[in-house]
Amino acid sequence: MLRPRKWLPAAAATLLAVLVTPTAVAAPAGPLEAGGSNYDFYSLSGGCDREPYGTVDSFDRGRDTITAQLAQMYSAGQRRLRIGIFHQHGADSGTVMDSSTGDLSPVDRQQLVDLLAAVRSAGFQEIEVAFHPQGDDDPHNWNAMDSSAYEEDWGVISQLHPLIEAAGIPYRIDLLNEGMPMSNETVLRQYTQRLWADYTGRFGRDDTVGFSMTVWIADRATQLSAVYGDNPPDVFDVHLYGDSWNGDEYSQFVDADKKMTSLGYHQPWIIGETFFDDATAADGIRRAIADTGRSVRYLTQWPLTRAKQCSDVDQAPPISYAAFSAAGF
Repeated sequence: MLRPRKWLPAAAATLLAVLVTPTAVAAPAGPLEAGGSNYDFYSLSGGCDREPYGTVDSFDRGRDTITAQLAQMYSAGQRRLRIGIFHQHGADSGTVMDSSTGDLSPVDRQQLVDLLAAVRSAGFQEIEVAFHPQGDDDPHNWNAMDSSAYEEDWGVISQLHPLIEAAGIPYRIDLLNEGMPMSNETVLRQYTQRLWADYTGRFGRDDTVGFSMTVWIADRATQLSAVYGDNPPDVFDVHLYGDSWNGDEYSQFVDADKKMTSLGYHQPWIIGETFFDDATAADGIRRAIADTGRSVRYLTQWPLTRAKQCSDVDQAPPISYAAFSAAGF
């Protein structure tokens, strides 16, 4: 949720809301596992400035605060976290780390190791690690394939994989946050095809969600075969943010489920992002699970409220999880 999104025209969103109404109630999906938060920032200054407070890049400075917050999140019922690796071809910012060498610095690598150790010590049961290349390293911004930037991104993933694997916590990796392309994003499709081939060739597919999907998910689902071929991941990560353009979380979920089902994709989902501690999202997603029968493993909230008091992040740390806990997440 750190870059502009591609939204549907209002007329298309209205049409979708009509089309996605289910004609029959499916059998309920299996029990949900306890979820949690995207934990990427441990504070905000001036109300909205998150940049100095990255949980990886600033772990040494915020160690005591982060350790205390992990305990608070655990006490609030959270059991799973999604942790972002923000990197760029440039200097560290406090959140975004320098990856100019095709790896993080020794200091940043150790900070990642220390954060994962703190997460494990706090008792969390599982993590998803999501890669967020920024600036010139972000393929969402490319007009053509940039082989040098691609190699930098792939280098970061391949160099950090052993650290994540050695952390002693069950994990999955999101190779590019919100990286599943729309049908008209040809460069992003080329990037994801290449990265999926490189990753699965080195590490296999068992520890990855592939590329997470944001709205409009149903269109992105049409690209699953192009990106994954006959070797898709066994779980998908989807992001649901209701609004007046794209419909509410319920309609987004049902629309995406219908499209995936029609294409033969029955994998369970992780709801990797949705609005922070939001009863409307919790209710809509819970009803959609019941009506479609789509299995959802767990949910991790993004630290932005529906009111969007800041750009991208307005809650740090993301302690409360009450709305989702009440809905069974």
